[in-house]
Amino acid sequence: MSFELKKSTQFKLSELVVVTKAGPLDISKLYEEINIFDSLFLPVVNGNIVVRDSIGLSGKLLFDGSESLLIDIKKSDESDIAEYKKAFRIYKQSDRQNDGMNNELFTLHFCSDELMYSDQQRINQSYELTYAQIVEKILLNYLKVPKNNLKGIYDLTSGLKKIVIPNLRPLEAIEWCAKRSVDINQSPNFVFYQNSIGYNFASLSKLLTLPEILDIKFEPKNQPGGNPGSEINTARSIEVVSQSNEIEKTRSGVNASKFIGFDPLTRTIATKNISYGDHYSNMKHGNESPNFSQIQNRDGVNNTETYNASKTVNIFGAARQFSEYIKKKDPFSISKEENVEAWLSQRKSIIKNLMTKRIKIVMPGNFQLTSGFNVNLIVPNSGRKDKGDDNNDASLSGKYLIVASRHIIGYEKHETIIEVATSSSANEFIPASNPIQTKAIENY
Repeated sequence: MSFELKKSTQFKLSELVVVTKAGPLDISKLYEEINIFDSLFLPVVNGNIVVRDSIGLSGKLLFDGSESLLIDIKKSDESDIAEYKKAFRIYKQSDRQNDGMNNELFTLHFCSDELMYSDQQRINQSYELTYAQIVEKILLNYLKVPKNNLKGIYDLTSGLKKIVIPNLRPLEAIEWCAKRSVDINQSPNFVFYQNSIGYNFASLSKLLTLPEILDIKFEPKNQPGGNPGSEINTARSIEVVSQSNEIEKTRSGVNASKFIGFDPLTRTIATKNISYGDHYSNMKHGNESPNFSQIQNRDGVNNTETYNASKTVNIFGAARQFSEYIKKKDPFSISKEENVEAWLSQRKSIIKNLMTKRIKIVMPGNFQLTSGFNVNLIVPNSGRKDKGDDNNDASLSGKYLIVASRHIIGYEKHETIIEVATSSSANEFIPASNPIQTKAIENY
């Protein structure tokens, strides 16, 4: 690093201002704690500030949703590395309580201004574009997103679509588009979210293959003679939220599922069996092996072939390409048909597979740790190891995608809690069950 840290959790609060009807008001001496949240599955950044008020702010200000909040935080005076500078809208005041005779505690809740602006509008409009182009038009024409919020990651979607946005708010419309978008491999793995660099509309394939921004280690901290700068990538604690859940994967169709489609126009019914490999192989992943175990049931059937475990029924239009009447009367509609089987059935499996292996990590404050970026986890074995053995825990180590982050800025320290997930594993092989395991249950 180009600057020297005294503590890995240090920070410099350059500005914390509430812009009121009467003008700007500095509250940098009044706050108790600032929390800033972002997530791969939330369209905007949001957060809250706990304020200890001794000057009667609640009486002087109405906090009616017209106030804005300006935040500028960096690691130190000498550097703008990982600087966080954003404007928000304060939309709610809550938890007012007296703290002694002259003090009052309350919480101010804030979010990106685009959320409030979006809630004031509805979109009733037809488009004949790709979903990526539709999202771009909504961001610029309806939400009027400032240029400094358009620095995120954007990905191309496959196929020209002819759609009508069904009376949705702009942010809802973008999420509606994201759920239906497919990449060039027809994989429905797009997400729309806001992080510390701006708005993003990208496929999980793209996000999972981005280079890691940090190697996270799990080592002793605050050692005598230690360098706080080198501790910026050392975790303070780790919690395995979820590592594997076979019942959840079975019920949500991760291992196998069946799509049943019917077309009232051509009076066609069709079924399609979807296995784990169908949705996994259509994407790119961060690690070498899939997050998968091959398990046989008591009938000798693999879990990738139990298609009746999860069923989806919906209208679809794939059969229309074989209709001579439609080919003659409306041939252009065939090329613009939605791939319902993909986004309605496979998307759920893709998201569930990603979130099955999830870890929560507490890190020294770092605004570069934000949703949509990858980190490399180097987790040591917790048990005893023989001389010469690798000390890394292969079941937890590897490349992970940050799916959510929370920045906690107290009066003296800044910590970042990230939740990371992966659709793949650093293991060199795919585990397979042994028939003896099933026989043991039957015969015991």
